[in-house]
Amino acid sequence: MHLNPLRHAERVTGRRQSALIDLWSTTGFAAAVSEVTGPHIYEFGELPVPTVAITLYDVRRHVLMENGKVRRDAPVRSGRFRIGQPGRRVVVDAIPDTQWGKLLLLYLGEPLLREVGASLGSAGPISLRDTAWDIDDPLLEVSAKRLVEASDSGDRPNALLAEQLAYTLALHLTDRYSAPRGATADQSAPLEAPVRDRIAEFVRADLGAPITLAAMAEVAGMSPSTFIRSFKRSTGMTPHRFVVEQRVAAARRLLETSDLPIVEIALGVGFSSQSHFGVAFRQVTGESPARYRRSQRGRE
Repeated sequence: MHLNPLRHAERVTGRRQSALIDLWSTTGFAAAVSEVTGPHIYEFGELPVPTVAITLYDVRRHVLMENGKVRRDAPVRSGRFRIGQPGRRVVVDAIPDTQWGKLLLLYLGEPLLREVGASLGSAGPISLRDTAWDIDDPLLEVSAKRLVEASDSGDRPNALLAEQLAYTLALHLTDRYSAPRGATADQSAPLEAPVRDRIAEFVRADLGAPITLAAMAEVAGMSPSTFIRSFKRSTGMTPHRFVVEQRVAAARRLLETSDLPIVEIALGVGFSSQSHFGVAFRQVTGESPARYRRSQRGRE
């Protein structure tokens, strides 16, 4: 994989980039965001990999040219996306309806598409079919907005969530927008109880340590994409959600039995900050850590 997605994004947008997610060397996925401040010509050049561009602002006029020919000349509504095909030279001339907006670029490399293909029973990488800004996809729109919000706040996804998001988006895109292929069998059977137990033991062994999707999948003896499907089929939740719930469970025990400061508990069970811990704790229990501690000790 010779492409550096950040350099490509900088060339396209004319602005310096910092990756929201950069798993290019390990997984074959990267996400970059650019701020739009007015009419702009995007010189995508020849796309080396399938590139998903999601526009999070209304575009009054959008001219898409591929290999020197106009392919589409029409408005684009916020949240719409296109899948750029590798090997095509792409230029976009956009006149936005607003003075400010965000463009999200997702790069899907061959290793990611090959692994997702294997999880679906395909012998080679999945190919995505051609689209030209005419698709409304709520999951992609919501994911893009959350990534941009994370960029604005400086709250980048942790390693496990970044890996999970990469595979989830790749699985979603291949499920809905893959090019026609022969019938394949879904390889993701539910996890057997002993495997689920090994995963739980692995996660609980050191909740304060970084936990990656690749490591969890290795414990299960699966590829990450197959593991995500199998884990959710077995437990009804994503691997990231499972890890969060295990960390919250450990924190609850410490809140009940120790006088440790809440920030120490948060960091000790693997949260990056007290604020992240507070949000996760409320999502799982419905109350704040401080309120939970008071209620458990009869001081409500």
